[in-house]
Amino acid sequence: MKKYILFCCFQAILFFGHAQQARIETAVYSIPSTASEKVFPLFNGAGAVLSKQSLSLNFLKSKKKYRYTTAVDGDELFFIIKEGPVVLLLNKKEYTLDKGSVVFVLPGDEVSFINNNKDDAAIYEMHLNAEGRNLQRGQQAGPSFAMNWNDMVFKPHDKGGVRQLFDRKTVTMNRFDIHITTLNPGLKSHDPHTHVNEEIILMIDGVGEMQLGNKKSTITNGGAAWVESLIPHNITNIANRPATYFAIQWN
Repeated sequence: MKKYILFCCFQAILFFGHAQQARIETAVYSIPSTASEKVFPLFNGAGAVLSKQSLSLNFLKSKKKYRYTTAVDGDELFFIIKEGPVVLLLNKKEYTLDKGSVVFVLPGDEVSFINNNKDDAAIYEMHLNAEGRNLQRGQQAGPSFAMNWNDMVFKPHDKGGVRQLFDRKTVTMNRFDIHITTLNPGLKSHDPHTHVNEEIILMIDGVGEMQLGNKKSTITNGGAAWVESLIPHNITNIANRPATYFAIQWN
C-alpha cells in the first residue's frame, strides 16, 4: 500500500511539473524577415506574477477572418495591430483599426478580425493568466475595449514623445500599464535602470539597442524584449529615424 501511495505521489509530481510553464528568460525575441507561418511565436511561459504569458504574431491573409471566443475561466487577451488596417468585431460592435491600435479582451468575450485589404495584415496576440485571477476585479475595472492609433494622444518631449494608453486592473493583474514611446535618432530612453515590475518592450517601428543586464542586443521592427524584475535595462535608437515601441508593465 505504501509503495502504491509513493508511486501515485511521484506520478502527481511528474504531472504538475510538466504542466507548469517554464520561466521566460530576459532576452530579445526576434521575428525573422523570412517568417511565413500563419502564427509566429515569440515567447511562451511564466513570470513572477503571471503563470501563463505568451506573445505571437498572427499573419492574416487578404479577405480572411480570424475569430476568437474566450472562456469565462480562460485567458485575458491583448492584441496590437502591427500591419493594418483591419476591421474588428468586439462583442458585436465594429471598429476599423490602423497600425498601432490595441484591443483588450476580458475572459468570456468574443473578438474577430477581418482583413479586407489586398495585402496581408499582421496582429500581435498576447495571452495572460494567473493563479490569483479575479474575474470580479477585471469586470469592475471596465469592459473589453479597443483603442485606435489615430485617437491616441501624442505628448511630445525633448527625446521624442509618448502616448499613455491605460493603467488599469484586470482579471489576472492588479495593474496593467501600457504606453508607447517615440525615441529620436541617436538617443537613449534613459540610463539603465531597474524596477520591480516585469516589462515587455515591443518595437513596432525602427531599430534599437537593448541593454539587458550586462548584455546588449539589437531589437528591430517586430521584435520584443522580455525584462525580468530588477534587471538593469534601457534602449538606444541606433537608426537615423525615430523608433517607436510599446512599454508594457504589470503587477
